[in-house]
Amino acid sequence: MLEKYDKMKKNPLLILFVLLNMVGFGQKNVFLTIDPKINGSDLELMTNYTNLSGVAFKLDHFDYYVSGIHVIHDGGQDLNLGNLIFLVEPQNHVLYLGYLNVNQIEAINFSVGVPPSLNTNSGADAIDISSYPSIHPLSFQEPSMYWGWTAGYMHMIIGGYGDSNFDGTPDNLFELHNLGDANYRSVQLNVVPTVTNTDQVDIYLDCNVENWIKDISIETAGILHGSAGLNMEIMKNIETEAVFTQSAMAGINDVLVDEGQISHFRDQVYSKIIWKELINASNYKLLNIEGRLISTGLMSAVEGELALSDLNNGIYYFCAFDSNGNLLNRLQFVY
Repeated sequence: MLEKYDKMKKNPLLILFVLLNMVGFGQKNVFLTIDPKINGSDLELMTNYTNLSGVAFKLDHFDYYVSGIHVIHDGGQDLNLGNLIFLVEPQNHVLYLGYLNVNQIEAINFSVGVPPSLNTNSGADAIDISSYPSIHPLSFQEPSMYWGWTAGYMHMIIGGYGDSNFDGTPDNLFELHNLGDANYRSVQLNVVPTVTNTDQVDIYLDCNVENWIKDISIETAGILHGSAGLNMEIMKNIETEAVFTQSAMAGINDVLVDEGQISHFRDQVYSKIIWKELINASNYKLLNIEGRLISTGLMSAVEGELALSDLNNGIYYFCAFDSNGNLLNRLQFVY
């Protein structure tokens, strides 16, 4: 060991090479967390909610596969993690993507379901379910995610009770267990990663159940196992609705000083953000509920206001930062 150290001291290029290997390649543990949400709140099974059509419902199961993952990083480089497949459940939704050679993650692409190559007896790499070890996501599950060697795996299952007589009480059993290679759907999202520490990066997403079941008449659907009709429509929603989104606060430094006061004022004529006593404020960001940046600007004065106009109705976040990018205070408001 000492002999190696002596050689390194005499060879500056060797030292540089070692340092580049240690810090230049950006190896990091990368985690993808997909929080199940309903109407902005954390999903709890067997709890009453209201869907976008105003119908009461509750869920007793909600599970889906994630596969075909691509991490887009460092100027558009595509890291293909196609060997990974995960079963996402309400109580199990933190996915470890691996110790990856990435610095700045810009986007993540993935598919919902089991890829055709693994799905049915016609898949090039498909094997009998009993051949998988019990801990594998494609092994037997409870509730079952498998419909047989010919029909294959269910990409997503969701079930519970819908309010069939619109009295506010979910009473009618429904199950949508969705099959078929054509229902293997893709998601592409620009993301803001959270640098948890020097060797760990977290990507936080929300899975918005109310958007996944949008326009699905769960109160009258009954029990449906298949690849057409409502089973197809619910899987289409992945690509046409905001099912997977990133929180407006993702990636923002959570060292919250809670400095000063921020408020939202609105009447029939004006809508504005007003701040006071923000002594260290340098700039602000206005984001929508999906984490998209709407506007940004300087906050050189301790007190000030921002006039709002031409915004779509919805939930927004106004965030005040100091010159080092630390979050001083934030306000959630409805426009």
